[in-house]
Amino acid sequence: MIKYKVNENTKIKYCDRIFEIRDKITGNIFMYKPQLEIDNSFNPDDFEIYFLYNSNYRISENSIYKVYADDTRIGWIFPIQSLESGEHDYAGNQFYLKYAYIALYKLLQMISFTDEEYSDFSILDYFPDNIQLLLYDTNNTKSIEDFDISKYTVSLFYNGYSYNGQGNVFTESEELDKNIKIKQLPVPIRNISYINVLFKELIPLHETSYSKFHLLYQIIEILIGVVFNYKIQELIYEIAGSANDLFDKREKLSDITTEKNRVVWLFNDFSRIEAQKLDILNELCIDLLEKNGKKINPDKTANNLYNVRCLIVHNLYSLDEYSRNLLEGLNNSFFDVIFDILFTFKDN
Repeated sequence: MIKYKVNENTKIKYCDRIFEIRDKITGNIFMYKPQLEIDNSFNPDDFEIYFLYNSNYRISENSIYKVYADDTRIGWIFPIQSLESGEHDYAGNQFYLKYAYIALYKLLQMISFTDEEYSDFSILDYFPDNIQLLLYDTNNTKSIEDFDISKYTVSLFYNGYSYNGQGNVFTESEELDKNIKIKQLPVPIRNISYINVLFKELIPLHETSYSKFHLLYQIIEILIGVVFNYKIQELIYEIAGSANDLFDKREKLSDITTEKNRVVWLFNDFSRIEAQKLDILNELCIDLLEKNGKKINPDKTANNLYNVRCLIVHNLYSLDEYSRNLLEGLNNSFFDVIFDILFTFKDN
């Protein structure tokens, strides 16, 4: 993962369409002339830059998008390649050219120049050409309460972008128009930072199908923990209201402490999952379970997913190559369902 870090030994000026970079230690001066006719009317100090990855086959130097966070326009996402080309659709766009200046300024801030004399170089000599740049104006984000870009990690991943790895290569992200709209997770789960950590640091990495399933199922475990808390509070409220029928309350408590039940509630009562996505996941779960002689429930995706979890945890050693391939496809379908659960999660 590349992180933005200013080289404190450089001083940068932009004049007459040329960047002048001075090394404070050696006094050497390096010149860089961008290919684009950039616009330096914005102050770089007002902007933040993040490095993302997206290996989707539709990504090209023309994949330049305005970014909206919770319906507020905050900035742009574009490939680093677009800074070294005048052939894309935005090469003459006045707003893109303002952000291109910010991007180049900040990228030059990161480079450590040597004593060699540079008269002609490319930004791509110093940074991988598959980087996607997210730049946002901190003045625009002031209208968003407690704005923190990390709160949008899951939504960025849903749109194809990640902070490491290859981006979201596991699901079919939506075809983007000219805008990317990102949003925070619903309020009941917004402050569970580990969900964003999973999508920022672990899920984008290329892992075995077993590891990927475990990471995704961690999200289920986190959310059924929220379901458990809600159900317990509901039961306590019922007991406080009436001490009668304590035997029935004991049965309810037993239901709440059963993990499989909480998975069913998560799917049915605490989120809205597209029926087609549920059907696809259910079919894949049934295929895997039948192949390995395990119990199935034709009508309940949640139960079958839980049974797959038990298969992976307790009988991983028994899975043959065919089952491993099935699990890979199952994971991709699992991603689709996870996104629906995360973005529609609600208190019952």
